[in-house]
Amino acid sequence: MSEPAVPPGLARVGADAARRLERNGLRASGRMKLSRLSEDEIAALSGLLGTRWRTPLPGADASVDLAMLEAALVATGSSLLALATAVRGAPLVEAGAARRVQLAHRDAGWISAFETSAVRWRPGVRSWLEKERSTGALLRTGVADPFALLQEALQLLAALPADPPLSLVRFATIHCGGDPHALDRDRPLDALLRRALAHLDGDTTPATSAAARRERYERWGLACDELSSTVLTLGLQPTGEGALERRLRLAPGEPQVLTLRELREATKLHCGPSVFTCENPDVLAAAAAELGAGCPPLVCTEGWPSAACLRLLRALRTGGAAIHHHGDMDPAGLRILDHLIAHTDGTPWRMSADDHAAHAQAGVTVELDAPIAVLASELQAVAAAIATTGRRVSEEQTVSDLLEELRLLTGLPDLPPPTARDGAARDAPGQR
Repeated sequence: MSEPAVPPGLARVGADAARRLERNGLRASGRMKLSRLSEDEIAALSGLLGTRWRTPLPGADASVDLAMLEAALVATGSSLLALATAVRGAPLVEAGAARRVQLAHRDAGWISAFETSAVRWRPGVRSWLEKERSTGALLRTGVADPFALLQEALQLLAALPADPPLSLVRFATIHCGGDPHALDRDRPLDALLRRALAHLDGDTTPATSAAARRERYERWGLACDELSSTVLTLGLQPTGEGALERRLRLAPGEPQVLTLRELREATKLHCGPSVFTCENPDVLAAAAAELGAGCPPLVCTEGWPSAACLRLLRALRTGGAAIHHHGDMDPAGLRILDHLIAHTDGTPWRMSADDHAAHAQAGVTVELDAPIAVLASELQAVAAAIATTGRRVSEEQTVSDLLEELRLLTGLPDLPPPTARDGAARDAPGQR
Protein backbone atom coordinates (compact mmCIF):
# COMPACT_ATOMS: atom_id res chain seq x y z
CA MET A 1 0.00 0.00 0.00
CA SER A 2 1.53 3.31 -1.10
CA GLU A 3 1.98 6.26 1.22
CA PRO A 4 -0.56 9.10 0.72
CA ALA A 5 0.75 11.92 -1.42
CA VAL A 6 1.89 15.03 0.41
CA PRO A 7 -0.09 18.08 -0.79
CA PRO A 8 2.05 20.71 -2.50
CA GLY A 9 3.27 23.32 -0.05
CA LEU A 10 2.78 21.13 3.04
CA ALA A 11 6.04 19.17 3.02
CA ARG A 12 7.86 21.50 5.43
CA VAL A 13 4.74 21.89 7.55
CA GLY A 14 4.49 18.10 7.84
CA ALA A 15 8.20 17.73 8.74
CA ASP A 16 7.97 20.37 11.50
CA ALA A 17 4.70 18.87 12.73
CA ALA A 18 6.30 15.40 12.94
CA ARG A 19 8.86 16.62 15.48
CA ARG A 20 6.20 18.51 17.45
CA LEU A 21 3.84 15.52 17.51
CA GLU A 22 6.56 13.18 18.81
CA ARG A 23 7.31 15.60 21.63
CA ASN A 24 3.58 16.03 22.40
CA GLY A 25 2.76 12.34 22.67
CA LEU A 26 1.37 12.36 19.09
CA ARG A 27 -1.28 14.93 20.12
CA ALA A 28 -2.01 17.96 17.91
CA SER A 29 -1.82 20.78 20.45
CA GLY A 30 -0.19 24.18 20.83
CA ARG A 31 1.05 26.57 18.16
CA MET A 32 3.85 25.89 15.70
CA LYS A 33 6.02 28.68 14.29
CA LEU A 34 6.76 28.65 10.57
CA SER A 35 9.58 30.87 9.33
CA ARG A 36 9.98 32.52 5.91
CA LEU A 37 6.92 30.98 4.32
CA SER A 38 6.92 30.47 0.56
CA GLU A 39 4.01 31.33 -1.73
CA ASP A 40 3.17 27.61 -2.14
CA GLU A 41 3.11 27.12 1.63
CA ILE A 42 0.91 30.18 2.18
CA ALA A 43 -1.48 28.99 -0.52
CA ALA A 44 -1.71 25.46 0.91
CA LEU A 45 -2.34 26.66 4.48
CA SER A 46 -4.83 29.31 3.36
CA GLY A 47 -6.72 26.66 1.40
CA LEU A 48 -6.99 24.53 4.52
CA LEU A 49 -7.62 27.18 7.18
CA GLY A 50 -9.41 29.89 5.22
CA THR A 51 -10.33 32.96 7.19
CA ARG A 52 -9.37 31.25 10.46
CA TRP A 53 -5.76 32.00 9.62
CA ARG A 54 -4.25 35.40 9.10
CA THR A 55 -2.46 35.13 5.78
CA PRO A 56 1.11 36.51 5.86
CA LEU A 57 3.13 37.92 2.98
CA PRO A 58 5.62 35.61 1.19
CA GLY A 59 8.91 35.38 3.11
CA ALA A 60 7.33 36.39 6.39
CA ASP A 61 7.05 34.29 9.56
CA ALA A 62 3.76 33.02 10.94
CA SER A 63 2.36 30.50 13.40
CA VAL A 64 -0.44 28.00 13.14
CA ASP A 65 -2.65 26.40 15.75
CA LEU A 66 -2.09 22.64 15.45
CA ALA A 67 -5.56 21.71 16.69
CA MET A 68 -7.05 23.97 14.06
CA LEU A 69 -4.81 22.47 11.38
CA GLU A 70 -5.75 18.98 12.55
CA ALA A 71 -9.47 19.77 12.25
CA ALA A 72 -8.99 21.18 8.76
CA LEU A 73 -7.07 18.08 7.62
CA VAL A 74 -9.65 15.72 9.14
CA ALA A 75 -12.33 17.54 7.11
CA THR A 76 -10.41 16.55 3.98
CA GLY A 77 -10.22 12.90 5.00
CA SER A 78 -6.68 13.10 6.36
CA SER A 79 -5.05 14.14 9.66
CA LEU A 80 -1.99 15.93 10.91
CA LEU A 81 -0.50 12.57 11.98
CA ALA A 82 -1.09 11.15 8.50
CA LEU A 83 0.54 14.19 6.90
CA ALA A 84 3.56 14.05 9.22
CA THR A 85 3.95 10.28 8.70
CA ALA A 86 3.80 10.66 4.92
CA VAL A 87 6.48 13.36 5.00
CA ARG A 88 8.70 11.36 7.40
CA GLY A 89 8.26 8.17 5.37
CA ALA A 90 8.13 6.15 8.59
CA PRO A 91 5.81 5.84 11.59
CA LEU A 92 6.20 8.51 14.24
CA VAL A 93 7.31 7.40 17.69
CA GLU A 94 6.18 9.25 20.77
CA ALA A 95 9.25 10.59 22.56
CA GLY A 96 8.44 8.97 25.90
CA ALA A 97 7.91 5.59 24.26
CA ALA A 98 11.15 5.93 22.30
CA ARG A 99 12.97 6.74 25.51
CA ARG A 100 11.44 3.71 27.23
CA VAL A 101 12.52 1.48 24.35
CA GLN A 102 16.03 2.96 24.52
CA LEU A 103 16.28 2.36 28.27
CA ALA A 104 14.97 -1.19 27.91
CA HIS A 105 17.60 -1.90 25.24
CA ARG A 106 20.27 -0.40 27.47
CA ASP A 107 19.21 -2.48 30.48
CA ALA A 108 19.12 -5.65 28.38
CA GLY A 109 22.57 -4.84 26.99
CA TRP A 110 24.14 -4.49 30.43
CA ILE A 111 22.40 -7.61 31.77
CA SER A 112 23.70 -9.62 28.81
CA ALA A 113 27.22 -8.21 29.28
CA PHE A 114 27.37 -9.19 32.95
CA GLU A 115 26.31 -12.73 32.05
CA THR A 116 29.14 -13.41 29.56
CA SER A 117 31.83 -16.01 30.13
CA ALA A 118 34.55 -13.34 30.41
CA VAL A 119 32.95 -12.12 33.66
CA ARG A 120 32.85 -15.63 35.08
CA TRP A 121 36.37 -16.57 34.04
CA ARG A 122 38.39 -13.45 34.85
CA PRO A 123 38.22 -11.34 38.02
CA GLY A 124 38.20 -7.68 37.18
CA VAL A 125 35.92 -7.78 34.13
CA ARG A 126 32.86 -7.19 36.31
CA SER A 127 34.37 -4.09 37.90
CA TRP A 128 35.39 -2.84 34.44
CA LEU A 129 31.81 -3.22 33.21
CA GLU A 130 30.57 -1.36 36.27
CA LYS A 131 33.02 1.43 35.51
CA GLU A 132 31.92 1.62 31.86
CA ARG A 133 28.29 1.79 32.96
CA SER A 134 28.87 4.45 35.62
CA THR A 135 30.99 6.72 33.42
CA GLY A 136 28.87 6.32 30.28
CA ALA A 137 32.06 5.82 28.23
CA LEU A 138 30.55 2.96 26.23
CA LEU A 139 27.59 5.05 25.11
CA ARG A 140 29.92 7.78 23.81
CA THR A 141 31.69 5.53 21.33
CA GLY A 142 29.57 6.88 18.49
CA VAL A 143 28.64 3.47 17.02
CA ALA A 144 25.09 2.56 16.13
CA ASP A 145 24.88 -0.30 18.63
CA PRO A 146 27.39 0.12 21.48
CA PHE A 147 26.26 -3.10 23.17
CA ALA A 148 27.10 -5.16 20.10
CA LEU A 149 30.55 -3.57 20.28
CA LEU A 150 30.74 -4.43 23.99
CA GLN A 151 29.90 -8.06 23.28
CA GLU A 152 32.73 -8.18 20.73
CA ALA A 153 35.17 -6.80 23.30
CA LEU A 154 34.02 -9.33 25.91
CA GLN A 155 34.52 -12.19 23.47
CA LEU A 156 38.07 -10.97 22.85
CA LEU A 157 38.74 -10.72 26.60
CA ALA A 158 37.69 -14.36 26.96
CA ALA A 159 40.36 -15.26 24.37
CA LEU A 160 43.18 -13.33 26.09
CA PRO A 161 45.98 -13.64 26.88
CA ALA A 162 46.75 -15.09 23.46
CA ASP A 163 48.29 -18.51 23.96
CA PRO A 164 50.41 -18.96 21.97
CA PRO A 165 51.12 -15.25 21.44
CA LEU A 166 50.00 -13.88 18.08
CA SER A 167 50.35 -10.81 15.96
CA LEU A 168 47.48 -8.37 16.46
CA VAL A 169 46.42 -8.75 12.84
CA ARG A 170 46.31 -12.54 13.12
CA PHE A 171 44.37 -12.38 16.39
CA ALA A 172 41.82 -10.00 14.84
CA THR A 173 41.45 -12.22 11.78
CA ILE A 174 40.73 -15.25 13.97
CA HIS A 175 38.42 -13.64 16.52
CA CYS A 176 36.77 -10.71 14.66
CA GLY A 177 34.93 -12.45 11.87
CA GLY A 178 37.88 -12.54 9.52
CA ASP A 179 38.50 -8.78 9.65
CA PRO A 180 42.27 -8.23 10.05
CA HIS A 181 41.71 -4.50 10.64
CA ALA A 182 39.11 -4.81 13.41
CA LEU A 183 41.71 -3.77 16.02
CA ASP A 184 43.37 -1.02 14.01
CA ARG A 185 44.24 2.03 16.06
CA ASP A 186 41.34 4.17 14.77
CA ARG A 187 38.63 1.54 15.33
CA PRO A 188 36.17 1.74 18.27
CA LEU A 189 36.81 -1.91 19.21
CA ASP A 190 40.52 -1.18 19.68
CA ALA A 191 39.82 1.69 22.09
CA LEU A 192 37.24 -0.29 24.08
CA LEU A 193 39.43 -3.39 24.38
CA ARG A 194 42.43 -1.34 25.53
CA ARG A 195 40.30 0.35 28.21
CA ALA A 196 39.35 -3.10 29.49
CA LEU A 197 42.95 -4.35 29.44
CA ALA A 198 44.17 -1.21 31.22
CA HIS A 199 41.59 -1.81 33.97
CA LEU A 200 42.66 -5.44 34.32
CA ASP A 201 46.30 -4.32 34.50
CA GLY A 202 45.46 -1.92 37.31
CA ASP A 203 46.20 1.24 35.30
CA THR A 204 43.74 3.95 36.29
CA THR A 205 44.96 6.48 33.73
CA PRO A 206 46.14 4.43 30.73
CA ALA A 207 48.31 6.27 28.20
CA THR A 208 47.14 6.45 24.59
CA SER A 209 50.42 6.86 22.69
CA ALA A 210 51.49 4.35 20.04
CA ALA A 211 54.21 3.01 22.34
CA ALA A 212 51.77 2.58 25.25
CA ARG A 213 49.28 0.84 22.95
CA ARG A 214 51.98 -1.55 21.74
CA GLU A 215 53.06 -2.32 25.32
CA ARG A 216 49.47 -2.86 26.42
CA TYR A 217 48.84 -5.49 23.77
CA GLU A 218 52.25 -7.08 24.35
CA ARG A 219 51.28 -7.74 27.98
CA TRP A 220 48.40 -9.86 26.71
CA GLY A 221 50.31 -11.87 24.11
CA LEU A 222 49.55 -9.66 21.11
CA ALA A 223 52.21 -7.97 19.01
CA CYS A 224 51.40 -5.06 16.74
CA ASP A 225 53.88 -6.66 14.33
CA GLU A 226 56.10 -9.75 14.41
CA LEU A 227 59.43 -7.92 14.12
CA SER A 228 59.16 -5.22 16.78
CA SER A 229 58.22 -7.79 19.43
CA THR A 230 61.52 -9.22 20.70
CA VAL A 231 63.03 -11.07 23.64
CA LEU A 232 66.60 -11.01 24.99
CA THR A 233 68.17 -14.37 25.92
CA LEU A 234 71.40 -15.96 27.15
CA GLY A 235 72.48 -19.58 27.46
CA LEU A 236 69.62 -21.17 25.55
CA GLN A 237 70.99 -24.39 24.04
CA PRO A 238 67.91 -26.25 22.81
CA THR A 239 68.12 -29.73 21.36
CA GLY A 240 66.73 -30.33 17.91
CA GLU A 241 67.70 -29.44 14.36
CA GLY A 242 65.28 -26.65 13.53
CA ALA A 243 66.60 -23.31 12.28
CA LEU A 244 65.88 -21.64 15.65
CA GLU A 245 67.56 -24.39 17.67
CA ARG A 246 70.67 -24.37 15.46
CA ARG A 247 70.93 -20.59 15.61
CA LEU A 248 70.75 -20.50 19.41
CA ARG A 249 73.51 -23.09 19.71
CA LEU A 250 75.94 -21.08 17.56
CA ALA A 251 76.94 -18.56 20.26
CA PRO A 252 76.13 -20.03 23.69
CA GLY A 253 77.90 -17.33 25.68
CA GLU A 254 76.51 -14.33 23.82
CA PRO A 255 73.17 -12.56 24.44
CA GLN A 256 70.78 -13.10 21.56
CA VAL A 257 67.63 -11.25 20.52
CA LEU A 258 64.75 -13.28 19.10
CA THR A 259 61.76 -11.82 17.25
CA LEU A 260 58.20 -13.06 17.45
CA ARG A 261 58.51 -13.99 13.79
CA GLU A 262 61.40 -16.36 14.58
CA LEU A 263 59.36 -17.87 17.40
CA ARG A 264 56.18 -18.19 15.33
CA GLU A 265 56.50 -21.97 14.97
CA ALA A 266 58.16 -22.56 18.36
CA THR A 267 55.71 -24.54 20.45
CA LYS A 268 58.25 -26.69 22.35
CA LEU A 269 61.92 -26.00 23.11
CA HIS A 270 64.04 -28.44 25.16
CA CYS A 271 66.63 -26.42 27.11
CA GLY A 272 67.04 -28.42 30.28
CA PRO A 273 65.13 -28.66 33.55
CA SER A 274 65.32 -25.00 34.63
CA VAL A 275 65.03 -21.59 32.98
CA PHE A 276 65.52 -18.31 34.85
CA THR A 277 64.15 -14.87 34.05
CA CYS A 278 65.24 -11.38 35.03
CA GLU A 279 63.58 -8.04 34.46
CA ASN A 280 66.55 -5.82 33.65
CA PRO A 281 69.03 -6.24 30.75
CA ASP A 282 71.88 -5.20 33.09
CA VAL A 283 71.48 -8.50 34.93
CA LEU A 284 71.71 -10.51 31.72
CA ALA A 285 74.72 -8.46 30.59
CA ALA A 286 76.48 -9.18 33.90
CA ALA A 287 75.71 -12.89 33.52
CA ALA A 288 77.15 -12.88 30.02
CA ALA A 289 80.30 -11.13 31.22
CA GLU A 290 80.95 -13.32 34.26
CA LEU A 291 79.39 -16.68 33.41
CA GLY A 292 79.62 -16.71 29.63
CA ALA A 293 78.77 -19.97 27.91
CA GLY A 294 78.29 -21.62 31.32
CA CYS A 295 75.25 -19.50 32.19
CA PRO A 296 72.07 -21.53 32.68
CA PRO A 297 69.17 -20.56 30.37
CA LEU A 298 68.32 -16.93 31.17
CA VAL A 299 65.56 -14.83 29.61
CA CYS A 300 65.19 -11.08 30.16
CA THR A 301 61.65 -9.69 30.12
CA GLU A 302 62.87 -6.05 29.85
CA GLY A 303 60.03 -4.88 32.05
CA TRP A 304 56.62 -6.18 31.03
CA PRO A 305 57.12 -9.33 28.94
CA SER A 306 56.57 -8.93 25.23
CA ALA A 307 54.50 -11.30 23.11
CA ALA A 308 57.80 -12.80 21.93
CA CYS A 309 58.92 -13.28 25.53
CA LEU A 310 55.69 -14.99 26.54
CA ARG A 311 55.80 -17.25 23.52
CA LEU A 312 59.39 -18.26 24.26
CA LEU A 313 58.68 -18.97 27.94
CA ARG A 314 55.65 -21.09 27.09
CA ALA A 315 57.70 -23.06 24.56
CA LEU A 316 60.38 -23.65 27.20
CA ARG A 317 57.74 -24.68 29.73
CA THR A 318 56.19 -27.10 27.23
CA GLY A 319 59.68 -28.46 26.64
CA GLY A 320 59.85 -29.52 30.27
CA ALA A 321 61.61 -26.60 31.98
CA ALA A 322 60.53 -25.11 35.29
CA ILE A 323 60.49 -21.30 34.94
CA HIS A 324 61.92 -19.25 37.82
CA HIS A 325 61.18 -15.51 37.78
CA HIS A 326 63.02 -12.56 39.31
CA GLY A 327 62.40 -8.82 39.12
CA ASP A 328 62.36 -5.56 41.03
CA MET A 329 60.95 -5.80 44.54
CA ASP A 330 58.52 -2.91 44.26
CA PRO A 331 54.83 -2.62 43.33
CA ALA A 332 55.44 -2.47 39.57
CA GLY A 333 57.94 -5.33 39.70
CA LEU A 334 55.54 -7.52 41.66
CA ARG A 335 52.75 -6.86 39.17
CA ILE A 336 55.07 -8.03 36.39
CA LEU A 337 56.04 -11.14 38.36
CA ASP A 338 52.39 -11.85 39.17
CA HIS A 339 51.59 -11.64 35.47
CA LEU A 340 54.47 -13.94 34.52
CA ILE A 341 53.62 -16.54 37.16
CA ALA A 342 49.99 -16.60 36.05
CA HIS A 343 50.75 -16.91 32.34
CA THR A 344 53.81 -19.18 32.32
CA ASP A 345 53.07 -21.48 35.29
CA GLY A 346 56.30 -20.26 36.88
CA THR A 347 57.60 -19.64 40.40
CA PRO A 348 59.44 -16.70 42.03
CA TRP A 349 63.24 -16.84 42.15
CA ARG A 350 64.89 -15.17 45.16
CA MET A 351 61.81 -13.01 45.70
CA SER A 352 61.11 -13.78 49.36
CA ALA A 353 60.73 -11.46 52.34
CA ASP A 354 64.25 -12.53 53.43
CA ASP A 355 65.66 -11.56 50.02
CA HIS A 356 64.02 -8.17 50.39
CA ALA A 357 65.32 -7.72 53.94
CA ALA A 358 68.90 -8.46 52.82
CA HIS A 359 68.92 -5.34 50.62
CA ALA A 360 66.14 -3.13 52.00
CA GLN A 361 68.47 -0.93 54.02
CA ALA A 362 70.10 0.31 50.81
CA GLY A 363 66.80 0.42 48.94
CA VAL A 364 64.96 3.51 47.79
CA THR A 365 61.85 4.71 49.62
CA VAL A 366 58.66 3.92 47.72
CA GLU A 367 55.32 5.63 48.22
CA LEU A 368 52.30 3.34 48.20
CA ASP A 369 48.94 4.79 47.17
CA ALA A 370 47.19 1.48 47.83
CA PRO A 371 48.01 -2.02 49.08
CA ILE A 372 50.09 -4.11 46.66
CA ALA A 373 47.62 -6.53 45.10
CA VAL A 374 49.11 -9.82 43.87
CA LEU A 375 47.32 -13.06 43.14
CA ALA A 376 50.33 -15.40 43.48
CA SER A 377 50.54 -16.58 47.07
CA GLU A 378 54.33 -16.89 46.75
CA LEU A 379 54.62 -13.10 46.30
CA GLN A 380 52.41 -12.01 49.18
CA ALA A 381 55.17 -12.15 51.81
CA VAL A 382 57.50 -9.87 49.86
CA ALA A 383 54.57 -7.57 49.05
CA ALA A 384 53.92 -7.26 52.79
CA ALA A 385 57.63 -6.59 53.42
CA ILE A 386 57.67 -3.75 50.88
CA ALA A 387 54.54 -2.25 52.41
CA THR A 388 55.93 -2.54 55.94
CA THR A 389 59.38 -1.08 55.25
CA GLY A 390 58.37 1.35 52.51
CA ARG A 391 61.52 0.30 50.63
CA ARG A 392 61.95 -0.93 47.09
CA VAL A 393 64.83 -3.21 46.13
CA SER A 394 65.89 -2.90 42.52
CA GLU A 395 67.03 -5.98 40.68
CA GLU A 396 70.46 -4.42 40.12
CA GLN A 397 71.02 -4.45 43.90
CA THR A 398 70.68 -8.22 43.96
CA VAL A 399 72.79 -9.05 40.88
CA SER A 400 75.60 -10.66 42.94
CA ASP A 401 73.11 -12.97 44.65
CA LEU A 402 71.59 -13.94 41.32
CA LEU A 403 74.92 -14.58 39.62
CA GLU A 404 76.16 -16.61 42.59
CA GLU A 405 73.16 -18.89 42.39
CA LEU A 406 73.51 -19.27 38.63
CA ARG A 407 77.24 -20.00 39.09
CA LEU A 408 76.51 -22.75 41.60
CA LEU A 409 74.27 -24.42 39.05
CA THR A 410 77.10 -24.49 36.51
CA GLY A 411 79.97 -25.58 38.76
CA LEU A 412 82.07 -22.58 37.69
CA PRO A 413 84.81 -21.19 40.01
CA ASP A 414 83.85 -18.61 42.60
CA LEU A 415 83.10 -15.13 41.32
CA PRO A 416 85.37 -12.22 42.22
CA PRO A 417 84.17 -9.84 44.96
CA PRO A 418 81.27 -7.53 44.01
CA THR A 419 82.36 -4.60 41.86
CA ALA A 420 80.79 -1.42 40.59
CA ARG A 421 78.01 -3.50 39.12
CA ASP A 422 76.41 -3.35 42.60
CA GLY A 423 77.21 0.32 43.07
CA ALA A 424 76.30 2.85 40.42
CA ALA A 425 73.51 0.72 39.02
CA ARG A 426 72.10 -0.11 42.43
CA ASP A 427 69.45 2.54 42.52
CA ALA A 428 68.64 2.62 38.82
CA PRO A 429 64.99 1.72 38.39
CA GLY A 430 64.18 -1.38 36.40
CA GLN A 431 62.65 -0.82 33.00
CA ARG A 432 58.89 -0.90 32.82
